[in-house]
Parts: sequence; structure tokens; C-alpha cells
Amino acid sequence: MSSRYRPYAYAWEAVYAADFTLDQVRRRAAALADGLARRNLSCIVAYDTRFMGGLFARDVAAALQARGLRAPVTASPVTLPALHHALDQHLADCALYVSASNRPYFYNGLALLAPDPTGLTLEPPEGADALAGRPYAAGPFPPTGDQPPDQSLDLRTGYLEALRAALDLELIRRTPLTIFVDPMSGTTAGIVPALLGEGGQTRAIEINREPDPLFGRLVPSPVEAGLNRLKKLVRESDSHLGLACSADGTALAVVDKNGEQLDPAETALLLAAYLARQHRLRGPVVIPAPAAGTPLAGPARLSAWEDATGLRIEVAPDPAARLRELITRDHAPPLLGATDDGQFIISRYASYPDAVLAGMICAEMVARSGGSLRSLIDTQRDQLLKGG
Repeated sequence: MSSRYRPYAYAWEAVYAADFTLDQVRRRAAALADGLARRNLSCIVAYDTRFMGGLFARDVAAALQARGLRAPVTASPVTLPALHHALDQHLADCALYVSASNRPYFYNGLALLAPDPTGLTLEPPEGADALAGRPYAAGPFPPTGDQPPDQSLDLRTGYLEALRAALDLELIRRTPLTIFVDPMSGTTAGIVPALLGEGGQTRAIEINREPDPLFGRLVPSPVEAGLNRLKKLVRESDSHLGLACSADGTALAVVDKNGEQLDPAETALLLAAYLARQHRLRGPVVIPAPAAGTPLAGPARLSAWEDATGLRIEVAPDPAARLRELITRDHAPPLLGATDDGQFIISRYASYPDAVLAGMICAEMVARSGGSLRSLIDTQRDQLLKGG
């Protein structure tokens, strides 16, 4: 799954009805179509589970296709990591994601992923007649019938295959574990059960798996949401692990068997220590400032963890910006990076955040430790507390 870093080239997010309107989407699609046509580039159009996301995606794809461009639209909502993987496989030159990432439910947006965004933009053309003469410039959405075979994409299958190649799923399957998974009514629903399949000893129980364009009127980010139901289920059922994935599949929250949600910095150090121990990997670990009151707080405790693992920690005031800087250099990327909102980049596998990948590596850790994430957490905290 290894790839180069591919941040958004352009992103636009707006509130439904106020600014996110069909007219605005069409104007921005027209601007993108002009740039793509000049460079003769193909573009995947994908969407998440937000309100009317599929209709907006098909409308944008129709506008691009009317310009003679190859612009397949995904057959169903997909995670952002699956879209990154599709670009890694050269299924198109760039991609447009109809999504507002992990913003509240009343937002939607457009995000362009392009290795070389030269000449491309999402800024609408000026003038009231900028859409004149363009297909679908007025009126309702285009027909929603089946797309031609060459204009419809299944990205889920290839993404699942890449995850299977990256993970030790047999280790997880043969270990008696119970894992609760909360996809937060988003794009990761069904992925973990599909990875584990039938016949194994591990049970993956999903909650909030049905698509909900309103996300239960919660922010579909696991670090910002309370996750009260997930914590209660894990704690009261004597389960081993709880995983919550953001609506777009980029951010992860981990809940231990006591129903306690780990701080992103704590999860990052657990993952980094596992990769160093299991795969003999080395490199810097970029984390956000640990939450106040956690055993991670304080330079002395982090130094103790560095001494115990042989890894170097960098606490970044803006981890996302620091990761962009490190990964886009010609030098080796960091071993692992984490952001405040729970996005984890594990450079052994991919240089973009992937909640399912990070969560299943946590499941690997639990399986390899005999089913106890708590013992791993306690060991790490003991190492940290030695520092002060």
C-alpha cells in the first residue's frame, strides 16, 4: 500500500442551502472541467455518505463526461483512503471527492486530489453566463440510471485486497477476540467484517453501520464525538477492543476494554512501539501535544519512552503541517505520524491517513499480546511514569 503523500490540491466546504448549492457545485465543476480538458486528464468522481452526495457526484461526472473527459463515478460511497489507493493504482490522473471530510452534517464540499494540480482549480468562473451552453447548466440532476461500464468504478474491492496484503489477518482470526466497530454511519461500514470473513474466532460487531446523511446529528469524527454507546458496549460486554472510524475513513479512536478512549498521542506511541518491536522499523514519530493529565504529559516521560523503544518523538504544534513537510521531502518519511483529530499515517503501508488500517493494526497488537490491550497500555504508562 506504500505511496507518496497526496494532500488535497484544492478543497471547498460550505453549508447546505447557504453556499453548498447545485449552482455552486456546477460552477466549480465547470472550472475543473476546463482545466482537465486543457491537460487531457482523467478524473475519478467519488462521494461519501453525506446528504445527496451520490446525486452531486453524478452531476459533476456528467459535466466532465460532456467535455469528452474520462470521469468515472464510484458505484457507491467510498472512503478517502480507498480513493488514494485507486490513484496509486493509476486508475485515473486525479480524483474529485464530494465530501466535507469530518465536518458537521450540515456541510458538504468538493476536494480535488491531484499529484500535479497545475492549471486545475475549483474556483468558479466569473460572470452570470459562465455556465451558458454547458450540459446540465440548469434544471434538476441528470438521470440516475446505470452508468456505462467504463464510467462506473468499484473501488472497494481493490482497497480490501490492499488491506488484506498489509495485515496479518490470520493472526487476528485465530485469536478469540471481540471487537466493537463504530463506522459512525459513514463509509467504513462493513469493511472490518469483510476483512475478517467467516469462520474465524474473532467477532467484529458493528454499531451505527447504516448510512445516515445526518450522522445522528453528531460531528462524524471519533475524537470529537462522545462515543458513549461504543464505550458502554465494550466495557459491559467484557470485549477486548473498540474502534471508531470517521465518516470519510481517515480518523480513528481506540477504546480499551475498560471503556476508556485513548488519547491520539497514546495510540500513536502504542502503534509505533509495535511497529518497532514487530517489524524492526525505525524513524521519527510525530505526535500532537498529549492531553493534559495523561501519563504522556511532560518531556521527561516522553524521554523515558524514547529510551525504552529507541524511537525519537517529535511533538508538533501542528502535526498535519509537519507531516506534509516531512513526507513531501525527498528524505525518508516518519515511521508514524498522528494528528489531533486521530488521523494516523503509517509510512510502512501508506503515506496518507487510514482509520481502518490503523485500527486493524491495533487489533493485531491485541491478538499478539493474547487479547489484552490493557496490558500493553499499562506497560507503556509504566515506562512513561519512570520519567517523572
